[in-house]
Amino acid sequence: MGTSVYFQNYSPTTISEQRLLEDIIVESVQIMGHNVQYLPREVYDSTDLVYGESVRSKFERAYTMEMYLANVEGYEGDGDFFSKFGLEIRDTSNFVVPKRTFDKYVPSTVATRPREGDLVYVPVLQKIFEIKFVEEELLFFSLGKSNPYIYELRCEVFRYNQEDFNTGMENVDNTADTVAYTIELTMGAGSGNYSIGETVYQGASLAAANISAKVMDWDSSTKKLKVINIKGIFSNGTQVVGNTSGISYYLTSSDTLGDFALYDSYENKQIQDEADTFIDLSETNPFGMP
Repeated sequence: MGTSVYFQNYSPTTISEQRLLEDIIVESVQIMGHNVQYLPREVYDSTDLVYGESVRSKFERAYTMEMYLANVEGYEGDGDFFSKFGLEIRDTSNFVVPKRTFDKYVPSTVATRPREGDLVYVPVLQKIFEIKFVEEELLFFSLGKSNPYIYELRCEVFRYNQEDFNTGMENVDNTADTVAYTIELTMGAGSGNYSIGETVYQGASLAAANISAKVMDWDSSTKKLKVINIKGIFSNGTQVVGNTSGISYYLTSSDTLGDFALYDSYENKQIQDEADTFIDLSETNPFGMP
């Protein structure tokens, strides 16, 4: 006996049941989901042909939409993972977003589907997740529809890698201020105070400068300037100009190997400081003869 002639779910001309199922899915996510921000990754530099990844990328857009947190009982993944390289946080979470919702909020010129490498910021969790894989076949051809009803975003807690953030969301844009690579510049002759967050540069103007950075901290008593988002190499004996404050100091020296980042607990800083109190790291070969 063939399928019922009264229910033509798999007919290409019968889509009312498909629309009903899609409506139910969208409404369910709106009821049980969270408002999150979807941050598409933009690459503005050449691609590393060895590792197959972008050298520099940025996040300048944030689209608010509803997503459903699939693993409601807690994070998945390896959790707090101790390895020979230190403490790593390998929490993972899965988020479900209807295709219709994604198409509604994200312009097709930006992305036609969620992409691996893009970010999801969850205000309730105060965390940023990176999309590792997008599953499109959870509702496999339900009611004959070949296009996906939903996307399941399999994500991992985001690990900062010198990306630029300028989304207009303070909690997101401040990510770099705590974990970015930081160098310390020692200033000489000059006067005034740099403004926290302004851009400093060396050159005739910021537009023409090949060397620039963002001010993270300035100590006027010691004339120590800490900067992040460094582009280029600062030269000694040359003025470092603040784009907003307009002041300038001559650079006398720079420390590019110091540990100046404002680490969070997951950045191994606390473990390192505690270990320094009882481990002698001056030994070059602690397990044998020199």
